[in-house]
This record gives sequence, structure tokens and C-alpha cells, in this order.
Amino acid sequence: MNTIKPSRKFALAMDLPEGKRAGYYAQIVKALAGKAALYDREKELLIFATEEERSEAEPIMEQYAIPWEPMDLLQLPAPVQTYRTFDDFGFISRLDNVYVYADLISVFQLAPDQALGRQAEPQGALAQLDEHLVALCPTGSGAADALCAIETQHRELADGIARAYGCHVHWYDT
Repeated sequence: MNTIKPSRKFALAMDLPEGKRAGYYAQIVKALAGKAALYDREKELLIFATEEERSEAEPIMEQYAIPWEPMDLLQLPAPVQTYRTFDDFGFISRLDNVYVYADLISVFQLAPDQALGRQAEPQGALAQLDEHLVALCPTGSGAADALCAIETQHRELADGIARAYGCHVHWYDT
């Protein structure tokens, strides 16, 4: 199994007042420059590499009286193939990084399960899971190397399909 996996990122979702967005946003980003290391951003979402860096940005939000919410993300490794429901569960940032919402999406890889005593068919399992995928990161030459993202509510389904094809699912709970 390939060792490429998603990485957890920590975001601040701002609720900027109407009519002040452009100027306010520029002031906030400038104020953050000296206080917290901004990893990435997308519209009103500021993304940080660590939870501590996100915490360092909180006083800036208070200073500018900006309502905000913390949000955890999973950054998927490139290249990423997105599926029809991707926009409901993730986004591509200004820096072309691909993120999914950590509370809604689970990420996994398929692996042969020798304990089942039969030939594993990860490609068949992946084909069966295709309609449930939100994103796919092809990290190698076969289905067992692909990093898959699905809605968290479909975890049991993915486990069952994997077993039916002689595989098991390795979940990345980062």
C-alpha cells in the first residue's frame, strides 16, 4: 500500500459583513501576516497548517469583530479526480489545493485481505464504489494504490464492498 495520505488542515470560516468584504478581507490578511502563518485561503475561508496557527488568528477575528467558525479540512494529495458531488463536500483553493470537509468525508485505500483466503480484486471493488466516490487520488498503478474519498455515512458500505472483492479498507482517520 502506498504511503501517500491526506493531511489535516485547520480553517477559520469568516462571516464578513455585506458591503465591506474586499477591504475587510485585505485588512485581515494583512493583520494575519505578522501573527499567524496562513497556509492557504479560499473566499472567506482561511486555512492554517496547524491548530495552533489557527488559534493565533482568533485575536485578529476579535479585533475586527468578525464572526467565525473553526472548520477541519483534509487536503488530498495531487493529482485528484473529482466526482459529481465533490462541490458539496470540498473545494479547490486559490493555490489549486484540493480540500474536503473532515466532518463529512472519510478517506481510504483498498488492500488485499489474505485472511479471506481468496484472490483479491481491488479493481472490481473500486468499480463498485465508483458511484459513491467524491474524489480519487491515483497514487500508483492500481486500484489498491488509489486514495478514495467518500461520504462518511458510506463507510459500512465501502467495508462490505471491499470484503465482497477479497479486500479490506484502510481508513485514514487523520
